[in-house]
Amino acid sequence: MQDNIVLLTFEQPSKAYQALSELKQAAAQGRVRLQTAAVVERDAAGALQVRDAFNDGAAGEAPLVGTVLGSLLGVLGGPLGVLMVGATGAWLGSLAAMDTVARRASLLEQMTHALPAGATAVLAHVEESAVEVVDGLAQTLGAVVLRRPTDALFAEVEAAGEAQDAAAEEARKVLRAKQRTEWQEKFDNWTDEVGERLTALKDQLKARIDGHK
Repeated sequence: MQDNIVLLTFEQPSKAYQALSELKQAAAQGRVRLQTAAVVERDAAGALQVRDAFNDGAAGEAPLVGTVLGSLLGVLGGPLGVLMVGATGAWLGSLAAMDTVARRASLLEQMTHALPAGATAVLAHVEESAVEVVDGLAQTLGAVVLRRPTDALFAEVEAAGEAQDAAAEEARKVLRAKQRTEWQEKFDNWTDEVGERLTALKDQLKARIDGHK
């Protein structure tokens, strides 16, 4: 069995929902093992929205939390994913126009490029004994298919998280260095201004979120 992340990209949103339904049917018939899946949309600004999700028959409002697919979506839909969409969209007009740099794109970049603005897609974590099941479904529904090994993709997801943490720390250093001395002296006591009230607000918000789970 091959453990893969498969991206099926569609022009028509309805096709993505149909694909998710047919993937579930294929899993019920034992033709593929569907661990998790999601219907996602990329809007014109590059933001990613999850419209439907599946987790091996599990119920709940957040079925992808703590899963490989959930982590992947966190990167693709986060600041790094939006940056990759904007930074490379100009030169990725078509496969024929891809240069050497484009062909060396990371797996995460490849996933990002294969989900362009305005597209709807199914992103699925599957175990396949044969790729023909998913590929046949994609061909029937007119999807663009991108398949990558789960372990290789997840290694990049973990590396992306480390890179984002490092970038945030560097940004804090730069911002602090650029801050004028007069403002440092005046506003370094900002926790005294809002400390207790902000803590109480965060506790209230957390309680509200937990109450909706």
